[in-house]
Amino acid sequence: MDNFKKIKRKFTIEALLIALFAALFIGVAVSSILVLTYKQLGLEYNLLLFILIGVAVFVVCGVILFFILKPNNIKVAKRIDKQLHLKEKVHTMIEYEGKEGYLVSLQREDAKQKLNEISVKKVKFKFHYFWLIFPLVALPLCLSSILVKGVETTPPPIEEKPISGDPKIIQQIRDLIREVNEDVNLIPAVKEAYVGHLEDLITAIDVPNITRSDEVEAVNLTINNISYSRINLNSIDNIADALSNSNQEEAHLLGVALDTFLEDEINNALDDIGSYIITPSSPTQRKQNFEELVTNGFNLIDMERLPEDDELYQVFINLKADLETALNSENNTSAVNTVVKDAKADLNYAVLRQKESLDMASYIEARLTVIFQLPDPEEPVNPDIPDGPSDVEDPTKPGGGGGGHGDTIYPGNDPVYDPDEGLVPYYEVINKYSAYIEGLVQDGVISEELANYYIEYFNNLYQANEDSE
Repeated sequence: MDNFKKIKRKFTIEALLIALFAALFIGVAVSSILVLTYKQLGLEYNLLLFILIGVAVFVVCGVILFFILKPNNIKVAKRIDKQLHLKEKVHTMIEYEGKEGYLVSLQREDAKQKLNEISVKKVKFKFHYFWLIFPLVALPLCLSSILVKGVETTPPPIEEKPISGDPKIIQQIRDLIREVNEDVNLIPAVKEAYVGHLEDLITAIDVPNITRSDEVEAVNLTINNISYSRINLNSIDNIADALSNSNQEEAHLLGVALDTFLEDEINNALDDIGSYIITPSSPTQRKQNFEELVTNGFNLIDMERLPEDDELYQVFINLKADLETALNSENNTSAVNTVVKDAKADLNYAVLRQKESLDMASYIEARLTVIFQLPDPEEPVNPDIPDGPSDVEDPTKPGGGGGGHGDTIYPGNDPVYDPDEGLVPYYEVINKYSAYIEGLVQDGVISEELANYYIEYFNNLYQANEDSE
């Protein structure tokens, strides 16, 4: 029976090899098909997970197939009889193994003798070469699943939720409109334009089911419209450029001074104009100087074709007419000095209104950017307004600045119109409005976000003033 056990062991190894090859093929096929399917559908997948699935399939299938193919004694006996042509001697011996009898004993002894006489090597495997096809097919299938590129799909864009649905947003824009309306230094046409653009923004975003992209588009359109109005409704750039291009020195210096927005520079330029006119003792020479100033200076402003109701342009029209009248008066030196003195107040006030209108555009843009959580633009829509002078030592001394929004504006003593007190130093206006805002905060009239913005705004102004001292 030793040969029988050896042959059975041989058939068991055969069953194990067949089970391993078949299970390997099934495991590789399952994992490869999963990878290919996910790739073609453009779905995300975890390659390690699919490998683990393939291993699990290999183990489970291998165990099941081995138990199915594992030979028992009857199967082994039948294969021996068939391969060695023993006419079911071994099968009969195994089947009647537990029975006794004369004939059974003779048959058993005969079968054992036949088994002992045969060579185990003569018993052949049923493991054919076609089992090698499994790994040969599995290998290219595995490689193709790894090398084949999946369908490239663009992930759906993350849908940003609009913030216009929050009633506080609309209220903040209305608060911004109120600020614009309450700014007494704004040019009327500019104020009307700014308010109109902000009201159009409320109309655009106060609609149901608005998307974030439509909301951002409406805000950017408002910023662009305000920037456009800022440029077209302020004449200071046109006038400053026209005078700066003059070859008449005094007119040129006035243009340069206007470009700085600084009161002292503007006053000095006006003093130079007055001196240029009245320095000659000859009345004829004085008139000639005035004519040169008009021809090569003031007339350049006329060529800009500005509206006659433009406040800054009107100051120059009046200055030209008043200087001509003063030269024709009996005491023309005193008269010219008086005209220059009055022109200082008028021109600086008109410049202040221009500057305030420019600053308000930048302020509105900054507020809308914060309210709607827009990214900071690479380049601001509105260029920075020059800072106030850094050498202001005391608010009671002459100094520039004020009249604007943002932490780049210094609270100096430039004259600002207050509806209750008339022209007052700018730092007094800051104190007044700062106290007013603090009262609104304490009373809970304005939102916490807007309150924090105002507090930071006034703190920046005070800090700027302290840094300049």
